[in-house]
Amino acid sequence: MTVKRATEADHAVLDETVRFFHEDLGRHFSLEEDLVLPSLEAKIGRYGTLVSVIAYEHDEIRREIVKFQEAREALASDPQAAIEELNRHGIFTIQFLWDHFRKERTSLFPTARAELSQGELERIGDELGRR
Repeated sequence: MTVKRATEADHAVLDETVRFFHEDLGRHFSLEEDLVLPSLEAKIGRYGTLVSVIAYEHDEIRREIVKFQEAREALASDPQAAIEELNRHGIFTIQFLWDHFRKERTSLFPTARAELSQGELERIGDELGRR
């Protein structure tokens, strides 16, 4: 950020970050959206509940990932502006993810354990194991 240039090693780290966002984080979000959120929504509803908060945050993080990827792609044509965008979106995304994972740990998962039956939790666990 301070030197306004990116080395080949920086490019590799950025590419791995984009891959992680799309593949690993995307998989995490999809599993929650396919398995946990629908079961929880059936118990507590969607709008005005933790279900809508988590779903909204997944969408917000996906939008930030697109902006981060666009900045990564612009690095070759406008390095200074791209580095500023990478920094801005990278910091926001990491801070947002930290808060999102805190909500999952302190609210989503405890609520799922409290609201879902043992059978539902086992079904979700079995499906997670298959994917």
